[in-house]
Amino acid sequence: MKSLLKSIFILFILLSSVVIVHAQAPSSLDGVQIDSSPSIPAPGQRVTIQVESFSTDLNAASIVWIVNGKTYAQGTGITSIQTTAPALGKELNILAVIMTVEGREIKKVMSIVPSSVDLIWESEGYTPPFYKGKALFAYENTLRITAIPHLVPPGGTKIDPRTLVYKWIVNDKVIQEQSGYGKQTLSFQSEIPRELDVRVEVGTRDGGRKGTASMILTPGDPSISFYEENPLYGVLYNKAIVNRVNLKNQEITIRAIPYNFTVSRSAPLSFLWSINNLERPDLSTNQSITLRTKDDSEGSSAISLEIRNMRQILQGARNEASVFFNKKSSL
Repeated sequence: MKSLLKSIFILFILLSSVVIVHAQAPSSLDGVQIDSSPSIPAPGQRVTIQVESFSTDLNAASIVWIVNGKTYAQGTGITSIQTTAPALGKELNILAVIMTVEGREIKKVMSIVPSSVDLIWESEGYTPPFYKGKALFAYENTLRITAIPHLVPPGGTKIDPRTLVYKWIVNDKVIQEQSGYGKQTLSFQSEIPRELDVRVEVGTRDGGRKGTASMILTPGDPSISFYEENPLYGVLYNKAIVNRVNLKNQEITIRAIPYNFTVSRSAPLSFLWSINNLERPDLSTNQSITLRTKDDSEGSSAISLEIRNMRQILQGARNEASVFFNKKSSL
């Protein structure tokens, strides 16, 4: 009985060794690899397919390339071809038939299923009401980036983005806490004054379908624009004051708009107004300034404004303008 148990134990060890050896076996037993560049192409993108080997000289081998059942290229040493990725939901089947100088026939197969991922970024920098443009990315702004994946299996329908797994990477660092199942959106504050390399890798839970996208975001300075604040119509956003303005009545109110600044209670802005090179610290919290003239006076006033974010020290901007008035402007 002991002899039988010993034999069974030895047989179990041998079988276990076979499993371990099989698990560590190379992925390509014939010594030839087939790859594509890019590995996950977008629809209509040019793709390079190549074979390589360290066990045989493929430059001396006869190679036939077959794409979707038709001969695409053939000859000696043709180790790569270029083709175009199909449309979403389509599949491109690649077959490379290799006859080595040693007389071996090796077949390598690859399927190309394209995918695409769109990235949409938004900055939480300030823009005035009804502004039709997009807030620019300024230093220390909070950014929100959303991935819109287009993963379609061959002959199937688009996979629901909410069921995919997302891996967000910023400047080669994986953002673990915002990566995972269904996490389409990345939100973060840029803390260093340099460009950001943002990348996302998207895939199904089983890894059968994948997509990737990247973008480079370069921060800039926020800015200030001056507008006339009319007592009847409000702020005239349709026409900014650039360099100078002529006074039409006895007074004018100029409002400063801090474009792309972070505006919040936790990051208040300071306004440093100057009139004819004289600073007005009493107006440090005022976003507007009012200038008045007498009926019999004429001349000009130079105004300037510097805005600083009290908490985010990289956010600052300056603007200036001249207000001209004369006797004829009086009513």
